[in-house]
Amino acid sequence: MPTDAGTGKQAAIPAVPILLPTPTATALSPSNASISTTSPTVSVTVPAIAGTITFSLVVTDNLGVKSAPAYATVAVQAPPIAVLAASPATVTEGGPIQLSGSASTSSGSIVNYLFSLVPAAP
Repeated sequence: MPTDAGTGKQAAIPAVPILLPTPTATALSPSNASISTTSPTVSVTVPAIAGTITFSLVVTDNLGVKSAPAYATVAVQAPPIAVLAASPATVTEGGPIQLSGSASTSSGSIVNYLFSLVPAAP
């Protein structure tokens, strides 16, 4: 610990806050397809393309020697498709109507259906 020049006693070191960067996801796209970093991990947002996408990694050591690429393939799930049917298609004021989203599809499992009344245009 440093000493105070006038008293010879140990001087207190003021606390200095260290601000670390907040991790954020980087969006990768054909025009922004690579990230170069000194960190062994990155967080990325995959392109909005359903199907499979492949990532590659090449590392460089302190001597400037590069590795062969390593690959990881990720399946990107397409968003679900909502299909809404109303029965009957015509109803009198105050009459009952049944709404069905049963024809909706997903490559996963649909876990929620949100039915909403859309206000009429003025």
